[in-house]
Amino acid sequence: MDKRRGSIAGSGEAHQIGRGIRKSLVTVTVVSVVALALMFTLERQSPAAKTMASTGGVGKGASFVYLFDSASDAFVFTFTVPSSDAKPKDVIVVSGTGYDDVWFTEPGAGRIGRLTYTSTNDYGFEDDYPLLAGSRPMNLVSGGGYIWFTDPGRDSIGRLEPGTGQVDEFEVPAGGYPADLDYASDGSIWFTEMLRDRIARLVVTSTEDYAVNEYYTSTLSGGRPYGLVVAGSNTVYFAQTENDRVTRFSLPDNWLQLYDFTGASDVPNGPYRLALQRLDEVWTTERVGNRITKFHPGTLPLPIPHSLSPANSVPTGIALDVSRDYVWFTQWAAGQIGRFRSGSGVTYYLLPFRDLAPTGIAVNGSGDVWVLASRPHGVYLPSVMRSGG
Repeated sequence: MDKRRGSIAGSGEAHQIGRGIRKSLVTVTVVSVVALALMFTLERQSPAAKTMASTGGVGKGASFVYLFDSASDAFVFTFTVPSSDAKPKDVIVVSGTGYDDVWFTEPGAGRIGRLTYTSTNDYGFEDDYPLLAGSRPMNLVSGGGYIWFTDPGRDSIGRLEPGTGQVDEFEVPAGGYPADLDYASDGSIWFTEMLRDRIARLVVTSTEDYAVNEYYTSTLSGGRPYGLVVAGSNTVYFAQTENDRVTRFSLPDNWLQLYDFTGASDVPNGPYRLALQRLDEVWTTERVGNRITKFHPGTLPLPIPHSLSPANSVPTGIALDVSRDYVWFTQWAAGQIGRFRSGSGVTYYLLPFRDLAPTGIAVNGSGDVWVLASRPHGVYLPSVMRSGG
């Protein structure tokens, strides 16, 4: 049954992919593009990053969720993910009164995890949500009472209802590798299609009625767009990881490339994830440039880069604490996270265990920081380490 009943516009910039139905009960043959994207993720890293030194610490395969306490400036809680090869990727936190719901993807295990945390002595974990066979959830976002996630393993955008655990999947163009996503104020979902060099917008009317539109311009060719953030409902920023550009797109067809027009500082270099500080200010990590960079699009949208230590640290995840003017980020090859504040510079924090690669990072309503980290291929470790109160 062909669910993409709409036609693709011949020469327009917005491509109507069509409408479809909920895929919860549909069996689909999946052509895997996960390996291709993983190869892409590594190919632009430096040799030092690819061979991060092993100096002892945790067993291969161990994955952790860390809590960094902003008051004590230290890691105070570590949860070991039960799946032995979860390879956690992205994390978000939804804060309630006195607790955090920490959601994260486990693409290696084909699961989404939920850690409900009140204190080091009061927490719970769940990852038995009914994802379909072949699912490889990558990045996720909260919006409209749901947890939304990209699923490149099934060429879909997923939606999880926290109260019931119901999961719906919405089919997107085949072979596109939906990577990053964000929730717009009008309820639509914007996402990047890494292997189709496009961005796209999902509009859900009901679980059985939805539409996907693609947007493309010639400057996206070969760009491999990954990170994306939404400003309002009609404007998005996204990172072209291979074209070394951060791009702003506004409906219906307005494109602006944000990079150093002077060519003096070669910025950005391997932009990856984005975070929105204001509607007209966006931060990005640069995996190859080993920087975090702020763009303030104006008459001349010059970047403001900040170099990081050590060299070849491969900064990936990024999150903002707007109330304190902090920029938090992970350094994949250095086994640490960093915090930047204008006028104060960068402070670095090594993870509690060595030999770990941090990926996702999120800030809760109190300014505390949740971090994902893992070391591939190995054994399961004890469930929890506690420190602090």
